[in-house]
Amino acid sequence: MSVYQPRYKDEITGEKKTSPFWWVDFTIGDRRVRESAETTRKTVAREYEKRRRADLERALAGLPSEAPGKRVNTVGEMVTTYLSNYPINHRPKSVIFSKQRLAHIKRLLGSTLLPDLTEERVRDYIKTRLAEDAGGRTINMELGELSRAIGHKWSALWPKVRKLEENHDVGKALSPEEEGRLLSESANDESPNRNPAMYPILCIALSTGARSGEIEALRWSQVNLDGSLLTIGRAKTKAGKGRQIPINADLVKVLDDHASWYRRKIGDIKPEWYMFPGRTGRPVRGEQRPLDPTKPIGDITTAWDALREATGVQCRFHDLRHTAATKMAEAGVPESTMLAIMGHMSRAMLERYSHIRMAAKREAVKSLELPKVGPRLISTATSKGRQSQRETEPLASASA
Repeated sequence: MSVYQPRYKDEITGEKKTSPFWWVDFTIGDRRVRESAETTRKTVAREYEKRRRADLERALAGLPSEAPGKRVNTVGEMVTTYLSNYPINHRPKSVIFSKQRLAHIKRLLGSTLLPDLTEERVRDYIKTRLAEDAGGRTINMELGELSRAIGHKWSALWPKVRKLEENHDVGKALSPEEEGRLLSESANDESPNRNPAMYPILCIALSTGARSGEIEALRWSQVNLDGSLLTIGRAKTKAGKGRQIPINADLVKVLDDHASWYRRKIGDIKPEWYMFPGRTGRPVRGEQRPLDPTKPIGDITTAWDALREATGVQCRFHDLRHTAATKMAEAGVPESTMLAIMGHMSRAMLERYSHIRMAAKREAVKSLELPKVGPRLISTATSKGRQSQRETEPLASASA
């Protein structure tokens, strides 16, 4: 008997009952091991016994061993524990990223025991995600986040599983027509499932080149409408943190309208409140959850995807940043000024963001037009090496 469910006598009824938990009972060396596997699943208990034996054998040989509890966890249990501890020392944006990347991991691998997370099992996961039209970069990020949750590098866990090729397209700059479609649809009050935060968020992105995380974390204390100035707080780079960006009259009007909407929905604005509030609590009478200005807006992916589908514009939200950089480059803004506004560290990074659109290229080649000349002159070589020139005659004259 190595794996079993112990029977016991109920102290109240006196009946014989079987424990729902499985135990292991085996001997190693001169020691009998009899302990609970702390699981109601027989297959997990058998795995526990196997790993527990191996652990004790390593201990007898003087080798280090891992805690057996870690080895009998399923992927889903491990991911749940990882995500519950993740917010302790990570930013809210990173927490959202981690949850998104591990959602498909839990869905497809949640019931898999960690020891069974073999290279073949990982390859099956990749095949399944590819069949679901997930991109190479997305799958790499999902498995990369899984490896971090486990606590080891991808190369150590699955050394024979190569990462998928990724699309290294640096992005694109939207055309004025595409910008207009996005802005018009996001401002349309009659649009179904319209998110009132999307229009001002898009305007800020296109008018300042700020990152999505920088915009979502804005507080009212960082906006000076009278002085037409926006101050970025927490940023991705040191160069971006605390940078001040002047805002044009159009954006001042958009943010002033947003402030009016804010007061109608929430009340008098406090400087420490978030410009784009999140939601908390439970829905009231079937409506959305109440707005909470002390929390930043959550993931806008759903609203962004709906907006792109409604307008037919194929781009990433980050391409709005590319668009802002491109428009400044085409307008002849000095690189030093662009670096200060975009919050970049180097000129090389700035070059990744600025694209010269076809309209600007057409304007540029106008300066390369050939000079206007009279009848063409054709050079002919004489037998002595000297060149003589004869004026070409029109075809009509030649035929005559």
